[in-house]
Amino acid sequence: MFMTPPPQTLESECTTNISANVEREADLVVRELRSALAAVVEGVRPPVARAADLKRALNLGQTLAWALFNAATSADARGLPSLMPRRRGMERFLEAAQRNGVPPEAIARARATFERFEASVARHAGSRETFGAMVAGLGEGSGEEGISSELKHKRAAFRANSVLWGRQTRAFCAASIVHPSQTPGRMDTINIAGMAGLHRTQRAAPLHTVVRAWRWATPPDPEPTGPVALDPREGGPGSLHLLRDFCSQPLPEFRLLEEREGYRSYELVSEGLGASAELTYFFGDVYLGDGVPPGTAPGAEVTLFKTVDIPMQTYLGHMIVHRSLWGTRPPIVRIYAAPPDGSREFRDRDVLPLTERAEYLGDGIDAARTPLLPRLGEMLEYAMERMGWKGEEFRVFRCRVDYPVMHTRIWMTLGRE
Repeated sequence: MFMTPPPQTLESECTTNISANVEREADLVVRELRSALAAVVEGVRPPVARAADLKRALNLGQTLAWALFNAATSADARGLPSLMPRRRGMERFLEAAQRNGVPPEAIARARATFERFEASVARHAGSRETFGAMVAGLGEGSGEEGISSELKHKRAAFRANSVLWGRQTRAFCAASIVHPSQTPGRMDTINIAGMAGLHRTQRAAPLHTVVRAWRWATPPDPEPTGPVALDPREGGPGSLHLLRDFCSQPLPEFRLLEEREGYRSYELVSEGLGASAELTYFFGDVYLGDGVPPGTAPGAEVTLFKTVDIPMQTYLGHMIVHRSLWGTRPPIVRIYAAPPDGSREFRDRDVLPLTERAEYLGDGIDAARTPLLPRLGEMLEYAMERMGWKGEEFRVFRCRVDYPVMHTRIWMTLGRE
């Protein structure tokens, strides 16, 4: 027999639904605000890599510059409310950015998202402190104390390894961009990878070995064909598929060390020393129709992995997926110890207890912009233009790892439960 639920049950369900809607709105507004701030900071000239650079370029106070730079580069959007300045400070920042020559559309977007942020605070919390506590409780989290301690040890290891290995890089960035193929049931993929700010700290150290390993087949894929260069100027035999416009100028020189089927290893040729001799390089590969969309068949996954073989300040791994192929659930991230037996597999027994995770940044490639890599947005726009794809139709996911541990493997996959 049907019975009407008691009033308190209906009230409880209604309250739960309202709470969920508030959380979704709060989560969205802080993500949009972070993306908008990143676009403004990215547009400042000369490019800024630290809060001190932003302070100097825009003639801001130290506290304001520090708060805004950290908000724009925050690894976790949940910390944004505690960093945001009041309205007067925000206007001072935007007016200074406008005088600096930051594009008007970036200024207008930041101003509009800040207004939405303020409105959301007033509507749902009444104060920044309450709103910050509400946003900080979203997601699973893993304990700020544990994350802070882990970061402290990783930073110390990075500094020591930079001296001992005689080399370091400011950032390693990888992006896998997937789009439906013209072949039904298949997808096209762009893979972009490279380093920014690579340099020696000791002259005797070899600068770096670049491994170019063509993708191997995984079920249900057929044997894959070799990739096509994203940059049409890089299509010749033995080409490294450099993205020429996004590399240091003159173009970095590479020396072939080893070649075997599906694999090439190169060393950068450079005599420079220190930050003044930094090099930046990026590769871009296109695979047409040789994969199936994530989650559509057993083993159908989009995977990025990076072996940490050089001290690096930041790893930025992206999955940029057409909205027709995937929802908003972030990829799985695991950090694996380098296997002592040299296995190429990713085994549960090698997983390290680190707190790294991936985050959904939003729709549209503008969501990927970050001052940590000022030309990333421009590079993604170039890829979209080359393929004739629409950037606003993509969902953006990022795994950011600060000071990744040497000789670990960062593994990021979409499509696995």
